[in-house]
Amino acid sequence: MGGSKRAYAYSKYLDADVVICYKQRKKANVISHMELIGEVIGKHVILVDDMIDTGGTLAKAADLMMERGALSVRAICTHPILSGMRMKE
Repeated sequence: MGGSKRAYAYSKYLDADVVICYKQRKKANVISHMELIGEVIGKHVILVDDMIDTGGTLAKAADLMMERGALSVRAICTHPILSGMRMKE
């Protein structure tokens, strides 16, 4: 939800809709719940994220978009860390 103002500003410029993918975490890198706010049925979706570490959140969001009827999903990230899967300690 932190980037929603920026997303709405871009949506006006691009004449596109905004959908919010809200997530709750139990702890770092563990999503307990993800909710989609908006409609993606029959649309091409671009996921925009500022930082990606393991990619788990992005993959789960993409799966959710496809499950909800998106035609395609692409992702953009400004700061990829891409550390891969974390080992359990």
